Amino acid sequence: MSLKSSKKKLLPIGFRDILTNEANLQLNYANQLIKSFNRWGYNLIEPPLIEYEKTLSDIKNDKLSSKTFTFLDPLTKENLSLRPDITTQLARIASDRLFDLPKPIRLCYYGDVFRADKPKLSDDRQFKQAGVELIGSDSFFADIEIIILSLESLSQIGFKEISLDLNIPIIIEKIFHDLNIDKNKKNELKKLIAKKDIKTLSNFDKSLYKILIQLIEASGPLKKNIKKIKKIKLGINAQKEMQNFINISNILLKKFNKYNFSIDLLEQRGFEYHSGVTFSIFCINSKKEVCRGGRYFTSENEHAVGSTFFLNQFFQFNKKVKEKNNKILIPFKNLLDKNISKLRKKGWITIQNIDNKLNDEIAKSYDCKFILKGGKIKKI
Repeated sequence: MSLKSSKKKLLPIGFRDILTNEANLQLNYANQLIKSFNRWGYNLIEPPLIEYEKTLSDIKNDKLSSKTFTFLDPLTKENLSLRPDITTQLARIASDRLFDLPKPIRLCYYGDVFRADKPKLSDDRQFKQAGVELIGSDSFFADIEIIILSLESLSQIGFKEISLDLNIPIIIEKIFHDLNIDKNKKNELKKLIAKKDIKTLSNFDKSLYKILIQLIEASGPLKKNIKKIKKIKLGINAQKEMQNFINISNILLKKFNKYNFSIDLLEQRGFEYHSGVTFSIFCINSKKEVCRGGRYFTSENEHAVGSTFFLNQFFQFNKKVKEKNNKILIPFKNLLDKNISKLRKKGWITIQNIDNKLNDEIAKSYDCKFILKGGKIKKI
């Protein structure tokens, strides 16, 4: 048997070992994000990786059902699921465990999620998310808080050239409602809108065509297009959503103009369950979002706004964790020195020569720049 044919598949497709540098990088970013969330008053919650399938199947996860790993629990004989997202879990905790707390409730999280399909943002089917959820407020100032928190958190970590793309995916449904569009035509129309196939759309409904043209022409830099948006004439339901968008946009442009804001009012991808303004954040010419969020309803029909940071996307902007080299070699004869623990308390990384090999060889292989000699730290 050849070596190639005997080689085993160690991991399923979409799963990988996260090695030291990337693992440290993700942990470093996660710690910084959680500190930032805490400063905004968001409390850390750690839900379990696995829940009952029926618990995770709420309004949001109905959209994720095809992406969810589900299996039979040998103990209870009930269907369990690996979480495809953490947002739903925090909404459950807010309603079940924290219902007596004053509203709105501010929660944050960090952990792994699992996807049965191939995620759109990467090839990973297991990846880490960090995020915040503000549950129990319908004020557009809640949307602004989540947006600014997300931008500031990325900025404080050190990300440059941050841009935010604002959307209102729900407005299509509102426009359909105002124009009394037939239910059987909605899915076909949404597909055409997603493709920006306006020519074909003109054959369906002239009023819809006129509105969509205006929405498309208003896409691009927010500052340049906000006046166009305000002039678009909509029905009662769609106008209510648009006015909320305008309120948020006005404050962002007036108070937080150091960031780049753009708009794509017809963007639907990835925002199927959202019920209001949504956003995606990009950094340094990135093609994929490092963060996305927006307004939605929980399974208990509570108003909520959240933001999710995709830590596996952070790696493309910082290939190596920059750390001070503070590794110190402990020679074999000094292994039991009582002062070694004090070095670790002071932040030194101690590499011990436990096999009594040549100190120079050990130091080189572990990239130690210092050695303990005669009870003192010496540079190699």
